[in-house]
Formats: sequence, C-alpha cells, structure tokens
Amino acid sequence: MSTYRYLLITAVIILITGCSDKDIISNNDYRATVEAVFSERQQIASNRKEELFKVFRNELSDQQTEALKFLFAFMPLNDLADYSGEFFLANADVALQSRKETPWGKTIPEEIFLHYVLPCRVNNENLDSFRIVYHGVISDRIRGLDIEQAALEINHWCHEKVAYQPADIRTSAPISTMLSARGRCGEESTFTVAALRTAGIPARQVYTPRWAHTDDNHAWVEIWINGKWYYMGACEPEPILDRGWFTEPARRAMLIHTKSFGAYYGNENVINLNKYFSEINNLSKYAIIKKIFVKVIDRYERPIKDASVEYQLYNYAEFYPLATVPTNDLGISSFETGLGDLLIWARKGDDFNYKKISVDDSDTLVLKLDREARGKSSEDLDLIVPVVRTPVEGPSPEQIENNSKRLNEENLMRQAYIEKWMKPDEAEAFAHRINSDTAVIKELIAKSMGNFKTITSFLLKTPEQERELAISLLGVIAEKDLRDTREGILTDHLRNVIKPSNLNDKKDLFVQYVLNPRVANEMLIAWRGYLIESLPSALVPDAVKDPALIVTYINENIKISGDGNYYNTPLSPKGVHDLKVADSKSRSIYFVAICRSLGIPSRFEPGSNIPQYFFNSSWNDVYFAEEKKPSLKKGYLKLSSSSETNPVPEYHIHFTIARFENGRYNTLDYDFNRRITDFKEELQLTPGHYMIVTGNRLDDSKILSNISFFDLSENQHLTIDVKLRKDSSAPVILGTVDMNKVMNIYNQSRFSSDKISEKGVVIAWIEPDKEPTKHILNDLPLLKTELDSWGGYFIFLSDSDASEDLFKSEELKGLPLNSIFGHYNKMDLLRDLMGPNTPSDISFPFIILADKNGYIRFKSSGYSIGIGEQILKNVK
Repeated sequence: MSTYRYLLITAVIILITGCSDKDIISNNDYRATVEAVFSERQQIASNRKEELFKVFRNELSDQQTEALKFLFAFMPLNDLADYSGEFFLANADVALQSRKETPWGKTIPEEIFLHYVLPCRVNNENLDSFRIVYHGVISDRIRGLDIEQAALEINHWCHEKVAYQPADIRTSAPISTMLSARGRCGEESTFTVAALRTAGIPARQVYTPRWAHTDDNHAWVEIWINGKWYYMGACEPEPILDRGWFTEPARRAMLIHTKSFGAYYGNENVINLNKYFSEINNLSKYAIIKKIFVKVIDRYERPIKDASVEYQLYNYAEFYPLATVPTNDLGISSFETGLGDLLIWARKGDDFNYKKISVDDSDTLVLKLDREARGKSSEDLDLIVPVVRTPVEGPSPEQIENNSKRLNEENLMRQAYIEKWMKPDEAEAFAHRINSDTAVIKELIAKSMGNFKTITSFLLKTPEQERELAISLLGVIAEKDLRDTREGILTDHLRNVIKPSNLNDKKDLFVQYVLNPRVANEMLIAWRGYLIESLPSALVPDAVKDPALIVTYINENIKISGDGNYYNTPLSPKGVHDLKVADSKSRSIYFVAICRSLGIPSRFEPGSNIPQYFFNSSWNDVYFAEEKKPSLKKGYLKLSSSSETNPVPEYHIHFTIARFENGRYNTLDYDFNRRITDFKEELQLTPGHYMIVTGNRLDDSKILSNISFFDLSENQHLTIDVKLRKDSSAPVILGTVDMNKVMNIYNQSRFSSDKISEKGVVIAWIEPDKEPTKHILNDLPLLKTELDSWGGYFIFLSDSDASEDLFKSEELKGLPLNSIFGHYNKMDLLRDLMGPNTPSDISFPFIILADKNGYIRFKSSGYSIGIGEQILKNVK
C-alpha cells in the first residue's frame, strides 16, 4: 500500500473513532495493570522510543490511547522491534471502528474485545496491513448478517482465497498467504482469525500441539458468539458451527489450547498465567477429560516447590511436552487431559524422574527426583491413545449438499486467480529473454506462485553481470521466501553482499552461508546494507580478521529477555540491532546476519542449532556470555539398523536422539524423514548423556515405544543399533471385499487382473480438496520405491460431483506406479464391495488394503498420517 493511501485511510478512521470518549477499559484495577506494564515496556523499548511512541503525540481519543497502551504493554519483543507505533494505531483504529459499526460490537464484553478483537497478532506470523486493506471488503461482504451468519460467510470468503498445502514453520502474513492461495493449517487459521477480527468478531487460533493418534498437529479457529465459544475449520467452511473434518480427531486429543494476548482475567481453564499472556486449555469443549495430579518430592520425600512437570505425549518419535506446569508450595502440579497415555517428566536443576501414566486408570502420581543421567539402560513403553467414540451428529444432507456446491464454486474462483500466474511456456520465454537456464528459471517462477511479478522484475532489473548471482540467491532461499519476499529485500541482499577472495573456490560455502539471507524462521527483511552501515566502523575490519569480536560486541550491546518474546517469533536482525533487547534465538540469528553482512560464512549447526562461523578452514561454535561452553572435545556416534524393517527407520518418524541438559533430554534437530541409511558419517556430538527414543505405531490406537539411555565420552566412537519393536500379535482379518468386483471397477483401466489377484489392492475413497486427503497424497511419494517394489495397485476414488477442473490427478507427482483415479457416487461402491460388512461410521479418507483373496488386512477411516507405512507393514 502506498504511504499516501495508508495515511489517508488512517486519517479517515481517526475521524470516525476519535469522536467517542468512552473508555474501552472500565475496570480500574485492570487499567492500572496495563499502565504499569506499559511503563515497563517503554523502558524495555527505549532504544526505539521515537519509532514506537511518537504516535502518542498525535491527537488521540481516550479509546485510541487505551488501545495502544494495551497493545504495547503486552506485545512480544519482535513487535516492539520490527514495527512502528503508526502501524499499531492504524490496526487498532480498524478494531475500534468495527466495534462501533457492527450490530454485535456493542454487545462484546471489554475483556473479550481486548484479548480477541483488538490484537492484530494471532500467533507467530509476520504482521502486515491486512486489516487496513481488507476492512472495507469484509464489511461489504457481511452487511446485513448477524454475527453467526457473518462468521460463516467470512470463512467462505477465506476459502475463496486460500486452500491447504503443507509448508515450513515460518508463518506467513495474511496477505502473503492470499498471494500464494495456499497455507498450512497454522497459516489458514491465522488468516481466518485476522479476517474475523477485521469484522469485529472475537476470534482466536486454537491448536493441538500434537495429536495422540497420529504424528502431526493441527490448528483451527474459535469464535465468540453471545457468551459462548464455537469452532470451525479455517478456510474449510461447513454449513454449521462446531463442525469440521477434525471433529472426531479432536475428541481423541490430549490437549487443545490457545494463547490469550494480554494479562488475562477471564474464567477459563488457564494452564499457565504469564505476565504478558495466558495459556488456556480448551480441551473440555472437544473431548472427555480428566484432571491428574503429580506430586514431586526430593530424595528425603519432602515436597519440592517450583519443580517443572512436563506432560509428555509420544509424537514424531519423541516425548513432546504438551504443557509444563510448575509445582505449588505442596509440590503438586495438575493438568486436565484426555484419556490416553502420557510420560510425566519432573525436574528441578539436574534432578529428575519420569513415569508413564494411563490417564484413564490414574488420578495421582508421585515422582521422587532421584534418577541419575548416566549409564546405560533401556525401557519398553506400550502406549495407548484415546479411543474412537461414537460420531457426533452433523449437518443435514441438504445442508451438506448445498455447502458442497458452494465450495466447488469457491474452488473455481481460487483456481481462476491461480490461472493468472505465469505459465511454464511464459516462464521459458522469460528465461530466453534474460539469457538464463530455462529449467532453473521455470522452477523458480513456478515456486514463486502469485509472487512471480516480483521475481521476474528482480531478475529483469539485475544487471546482466550480476544475474547469475541473483539466480543463486533465489535458488538458496526457502520456497516460501520466493512466494512472499518483496523486490527491495532481494535487491538489498544482492547489491550489498561481500564476496571474500578466500571463498572464490568455495562457491557452495559462499552461496549457502554468505549470500543466503535466510538464517532460521525469522521475517526476511533488508538487513544486509543496514547492518554494514550501522555497525561501529572500528568493528568491521577487525571482525573480518577475528569473528570472535562480533560475539564480544553482541555481549556488550544486546540484552536478553527471558520471557518477553513469548510467541517465539524471532526478531529480525535489524530489529535486534535497533531494540538492543532480544531472546536468545534472535540474538543468534543476529550474529549470523552480522557475519554474513561482513562476508564471513555463518550458520546454525545442524543438530544442535548452535551458531557457528567458518574461519581458518573450520566451523567454530559460538557461545555468548551467560551460556556454558561445553568441552571442545567430541564424541562420535554411528547409527545403524541391523534389523529387517520395512520401511527403513526415519528420523522424527521412527527414532530421535536427545541430549541431557538441565534435568531433561532435548531432541537434536536433524531433518524429518531422514533415513537411518542417510546417516552415513559419524555424528560429532558433545560428550554427555543421551537418549534414543524409538516408536512403532501399530495403528491409530497403540504404539510400541522404547527409550534407551547411553553415555558418550570424549573421543569415543560408539555404534548404536536402532531397532524398532515388532508387533508379535497375529494378523487380524478386518472384513472381506469381492475381488471380482474390484477387478471389474474399470474395464478400460490398464490394470492387469492377474496382478491384482497376485499382489492385492489399496482402495481409497478421498476428498481431494480436504486436508486429510492432501496429507495422504503428499505422504505416499515418500515411500514410492517401497510401494512400487511391493507391486500392488492403488485405486483412488473421489466424489462424482467434485469439480474435475480443480482436481487433476495427472498433475500429482510421485504416487505409486500402479495408481488410477475414478469416481464414487455416495458410498454405493463400498457397499457393493463389502456387502453387510460395510462400516456405518465412515470418515474420509476411507482406505482399505485387501490381499489377493479379498481379505481386508488394513483399514483407516478419517485423518491419519503415515498411511504408506501402515500399508507396507500389513503387506509384509
């Protein structure tokens, strides 16, 4: 948006909202709290005093002043570091205007308005001017509707703009999500909450940090209507509230929670009450819950106050802390959760203990902190998850049919926008125009999606002698960066990059760790030129000769705030430099950015994420003033797997490695889906105490896990054989299908009936536009080699009413070789194949694996991850 238009819209909104002097905070005690915290934040942000607080020199109404003070008091550090006071005023004015103009605005209690309408931050996204730009569009869309109808209609508007696709962990801003017409669930829900709040409808993102029944997580939206919270799938409109494809999985969850912006004074179930935010447990709305109590005692059986109790759930081959609840004066911690199994881990300092608990069978657990993190031991853990329950009643068939028609129309609207992106032949012509490699340019343009104009303009404006470098820059940043990075940012990093002569023969080192502006999951901005100009002139030449001087400079100039950046969204390097206050991760990103600005290769070390710089032909670890520097000596770990497994064990799918620090084992950060056979070299690890977790999901209700502890000494070369526990139970026949009818499904198909008779078949009833199906279509290619080796056939069936203009099976890449697509009409075909054995409680996607005799060896109904692995286990 142009500066002129931005100021014009802001001026208009000020005129509208500035005429009212009614306070938005009537509670005097709460107003005093806001004032006190606001004063503290002014001190914290004193180095950006002018950028943030000069806005108060404007003629503001009492409402505007209170709104701004509330936002400044409780916003995380990254907002204080990377945005201006005028930006927050413009966003607050939209919230105030919506409160005044909408029929429901005056009925919303102030505590709901403050926490769930006023904040423009939803979770950990990059902020943008979405509210300001789209306030008029959304207001026109819902004119004349009541609040419930408006919420449903806004979700339809969101579905017109965005559909689900997985992406990396950086959460794009709402406008950027619209630009690429896609987003993972965290981005869809952030976008939808932003749209709802733009209309003055209280909304929040809720999420299960990890599912119990499958290796994944999910986020969706809750909206407040007339005193009650309801839910809906973000960008996934249903005809009624409190319904989504995730309804049944949510009823099996162990935690569903949300963060409430600001000091909370509501009456919901608060897990942890923080100075700047509250973590609220929403699970009771979705699932059967139970409160469990953990008492923590020392070796002399005395209660321990302020011990950390982690309620850990097995997921992604680690025990993930759903919540950490400290003990009270009596040494007791409590937590409401679902009726599955958890690993309870209590710690204080280096003292710890743990035990598995089956929530359905237990109320209280006592843990004595007397374990020692040394020696070798192993423990098997059989884990169960909450059971499948009777499905809840959903919308009427008529509502479903009408909603489906509308969804198809919205899919076509989104597709029409996508069709305007640059086509492959146009990208090829553009590559010829700039005299560059056709395949490379076509790939970059395709990945840039709706941002193609930015990418092509950047390349066109780059002088020919620098174009190869520009292409290298585009090739090394993340795909999401191609989709939402502005041209000026790319130009800054290209024009201001320094290429030291000692890297002339190390192109990969230069491109990956100097030219690359992407460090971690921070917001990508133009920091390179700014840092070169802003760093002390005496530091620059000396730091090139001795990069350790950068560490000294940061120690002297950057203050660390332990809890101030509570959404864990990193500050940009420029933000750290300006604010002079940061969390530890943002400080590390800042270090890497300074190094790269000066032409010094720098990175986060894979596995430990310790910042490093490349100097004197080797990588050097960086530790800041308050950090304990471990021994520079290394131990060496070789991973192997001698047991016959199909598929091959993969990191974060079947096993993880963790190192002991401060009373807990912290998982090392290696790539997801990295096969154990890809760990070809020994891992160089800091000597210490380690744990390996393995897991074998038998189905969506039981897991065979193991935790094994071992020590690694200096210069020790240790080999660990990673074994997955095997299922010793006898195979179960889940039903039968008529294989003759299967072989006759498609008379014109290229399938050989003999092969189906020989190998068996997988039949999947899918909904191609829904997230659970997209997971399967994205997961199966990861095991294409193994599935092709099996040689069985895959029949994917979609609703005959689904739009073929949107679902083009021929564009899907990496599916098993023997795959065909067809249609079903309702579930007649399933009933025809299975007869009286047809299940009555089917959720999509519905998948069966039948052997050559028609015996069903595997069945899956609804949302699940790892279907390919389950198929391989059962065909074996």
